[in-house]
Amino acid sequence: MDNNENKNQETELEEVKTEEAVETAEKAVDNADEAEEAQPEKEPVLSFEYDVKNEEEERAFLAFQKKFVYAHNWKITAAFGVVAVLFIVSIVRNPSGYLNWVLAFICLAIIVLTWYNTRRIRKYLMQALKPLEDDKYVFTLYDDSFKIETLPTEEEKQEEDFTPVPPRIVGFEDISLNVLENDEMFIIILKKETIYVLAKRVMNEQQQETLRKTFSELLDSDYEMIDNK
Repeated sequence: MDNNENKNQETELEEVKTEEAVETAEKAVDNADEAEEAQPEKEPVLSFEYDVKNEEEERAFLAFQKKFVYAHNWKITAAFGVVAVLFIVSIVRNPSGYLNWVLAFICLAIIVLTWYNTRRIRKYLMQALKPLEDDKYVFTLYDDSFKIETLPTEEEKQEEDFTPVPPRIVGFEDISLNVLENDEMFIIILKKETIYVLAKRVMNEQQQETLRKTFSELLDSDYEMIDNK
């Protein structure tokens, strides 16, 4: 009997400890939520709604390719061009050399395919982005970061399986970031992988100047003015 009573007491003590631990964890969660709610939201420097036309996306991606892809293409062109010239010289000296013809053709084909694939990728990307042309976004700039949100349509909100797209928040100190500016737009390039286009037609002069000043001061050489060609 004594052993049973001891076991029952131990079980009750363990249950009490478990309940106390659960209560402590719940209080910790509640306190964390309250602290998060109490933390004031950062004051934005500017914020505006925008959209992106397909032709603007294409011009922006072309500017990206000229900045980061064309240099690689020109290296390939130069390397295989020199080799092709050597084979062509050999063909002139010995026109019957079948292998020289084949190798020269391969070098020239690689050059053509390099530039063709660059254009093909841009074409297919624009086709993929075409359905998103009517989407609306909100760009918000802070002192140390910026945020891009996708605005859902009323039809999307009424769908049963609707899930809002989480906003993309980019800290100026946390990520590889380049910004190109021309007369039409600001082109934001993240890690040379993701491109955001902010057309100047959706901004007033003060907003443009604020963006220009912020990007140029925080990014230094990673911000660049380019022409529209």
